[in-house]
Amino acid sequence: MKAVIAPVAFALAWTVVAVLVSQRLAPPRPPSAETLINAAVRVAQTENKGVLIHFGATWCKWCKRLDAAFESPELAGIFHDNFVLMHLTVQEDEDKVDTENPGAAALMAEFGASQAGIPIYLFLDKNGRRLASSMALPDGSNIGYPAAPEEIAAFEMLMEKTAPHMTADQRAAVTQYLRTHAP
Repeated sequence: MKAVIAPVAFALAWTVVAVLVSQRLAPPRPPSAETLINAAVRVAQTENKGVLIHFGATWCKWCKRLDAAFESPELAGIFHDNFVLMHLTVQEDEDKVDTENPGAAALMAEFGASQAGIPIYLFLDKNGRRLASSMALPDGSNIGYPAAPEEIAAFEMLMEKTAPHMTADQRAAVTQYLRTHAP
């Protein structure tokens, strides 16, 4: 009997060790969309700003271009003065799907953007109420990265609607940047 128990106990011990090691080595799940949005809204309330949520993926060149615009020397101050900027990861490749924020895809679906290409963005007021989204072209489709004249015009309207403290000169600077950096 002891001869049977010893190998079973040994195998069980190694299984427990393997599970514990794999749990330590597994990358942590990203925070949920709800957790990140709640944190951004708390900051927005404190700083009297809106929240601009950017939905994107690591493979998306237009998402990277949008990030570069928001963080450019010409626009970073304007956007950070008016918004708490945050990112939610969606639509990742199969090998990176575990980096997606839980609940982010469902949130996109709530405002009709689940079938739209990324980048997608959503604007909230400082209390977390939805103000607008990038589904703002005249036909209701996604602006994405604002590059074409009608996309830039729609984006400018979003700035006017969602950033009450943004001046006309600041909106003009955003528009000028987008025109100058259009592909």
